[in-house]
Amino acid sequence: MTNELRRDPLFLRHTVNLLRSFWSHRRLIWQLALHDLRGRYAATLVGSLWAVVNPLILILVFWFVSAHGLRITFQKGPPYFLIVFCGLVPWMTFSEALNGGAGAVLNHRYLVKKIAFPLEILPIVSAISALIVHGFLLAVLFVILLVSGIPLTFHWLQMPYFLLGMLVLATGFSWILSSLNVFSRDVSHALSAVLTIWFWMTPILWPAQNLSGTALTIVRLNPVFYVVEGYRNALLYQQPLSAMWPLDVYFWVVSVTFFFFGALIFKRLKPHFADVL
Repeated sequence: MTNELRRDPLFLRHTVNLLRSFWSHRRLIWQLALHDLRGRYAATLVGSLWAVVNPLILILVFWFVSAHGLRITFQKGPPYFLIVFCGLVPWMTFSEALNGGAGAVLNHRYLVKKIAFPLEILPIVSAISALIVHGFLLAVLFVILLVSGIPLTFHWLQMPYFLLGMLVLATGFSWILSSLNVFSRDVSHALSAVLTIWFWMTPILWPAQNLSGTALTIVRLNPVFYVVEGYRNALLYQQPLSAMWPLDVYFWVVSVTFFFFGALIFKRLKPHFADVL
């Protein structure tokens, strides 16, 4: 990536222009995100409510199987259900953003040949759509935490920080996936397999404390681990941001690197989208 930056002195300016494009088209992004969310459930009776009901059902199933079938428990702390819930909410948002982002350009192919349309916002639309559902799930989680006796503290204000980090990481990946998926449909199919492996490699249903040595180091190198543990530290354990040090530095280096790299890949391949589609 460093070599690319040296060969392309306008790359950083291009990235800044992308961020400006997001801001100037913020209303369009929001409208497209709502349209995307409504479009998925247009023919159903309860409409977009399924976007929240389905994740909640999945969370309940995971909790029942893990806590009662497999009898997995964490060594100490809050009830297992709350620990799993706090881990599944960010993961489901992240995976939904990637799944939607991978097909963002293909699903809006009718916009590709419109010269004035900013194609770079399409993966962001998928991420915002996932964040809308995330907001509802987070509201449900807050209610359950309060009912369960978990106190409301200033540590809950850390949530936007971890949410922003997850959005930056997901955007970088989505730019890469959406642009590559135009040229090879295998990308979206491979993503499903990768996300399945990624899910089980992230300590959502199982405690990371069970690992040690090299295995624990490998798991901690997973950038989603930082987000999942950040949610739990903020909501359940009332831990400050400093409790994650030095993973903070590693996470942001990885996230920003993929963000810039994703912007570079999308910029390089964007002129060829119309020819393929």
